[in-house]
Amino acid sequence: MPLGGGSYGVVLKAAKGWRTYAIKAVINEGNESPEDFMLKFRLEAEILRRVNHPRIPGLVEAFSLEDVHYLVQEYVGGLPLSHLLHTGRRFNEKEVKGIIYQLLAILNELHNPPRKQDAVVHRDLRLSNLMLSDGKLYLIDFGLARFIDSRQFPFCPDPLQKKFGSAPNYKDRSYNCAPALRHIPGHFTYQLLRREISPRSDLFGAGVAAVDLFTNWVEDEALFKRSWKEVLPLSEPFKDFVEKLLSREGFASSAEAQAYLSRI
Repeated sequence: MPLGGGSYGVVLKAAKGWRTYAIKAVINEGNESPEDFMLKFRLEAEILRRVNHPRIPGLVEAFSLEDVHYLVQEYVGGLPLSHLLHTGRRFNEKEVKGIIYQLLAILNELHNPPRKQDAVVHRDLRLSNLMLSDGKLYLIDFGLARFIDSRQFPFCPDPLQKKFGSAPNYKDRSYNCAPALRHIPGHFTYQLLRREISPRSDLFGAGVAAVDLFTNWVEDEALFKRSWKEVLPLSEPFKDFVEKLLSREGFASSAEAQAYLSRI
């Protein structure tokens, strides 16, 4: 599967003795220098080494064989949320609230670890990177993650900077009047917040995931020409919550968002 930034990868399941592992194997397709590619591979491995959370598969080993580079992680059973939707699963509002609440709890520890220099922003929150196993949510794939402290791994290239280019000026009048902004998250808002190396990016991603979890309720794709708030079958309090996640002026932290969600 394409991973972006000139790399290609697959995830394999392997067993040794009584233990099962997930192995991510990536190669450089030649669209970037070997040095830049290796910096990104080493950064992902370093982030996984420092992350210690029961809902994030731990790193077992990182190594290279010729042109293939491997990340060996603990294996988590279950299925990605994207697969569940693709096979017809419909999540109701109560279920989505539970999923997002679990996600915010994970993010709170990612953003606020015991050692401040280990704080991480994931930046790639989408349904294919969220695994559900026996009702428990797991977060995977840290290929676009970055340390919040810019002094940690400072010279690693960022594929999102290349993908999205320079950030639009959201204070600019023409930007604020862009038609896409009538349909949150909007193209420019998406670009701006996905590339941002701050907790704000992950809160935005949580909002996108929340909206995406309801898409199976809408059978007519043409309806998505309207705002998601007009189309999706959500209560007004939950709509307000998701809108705050998707807004630059929304929640200041995942803990604040989690506390808000617990009250609605």
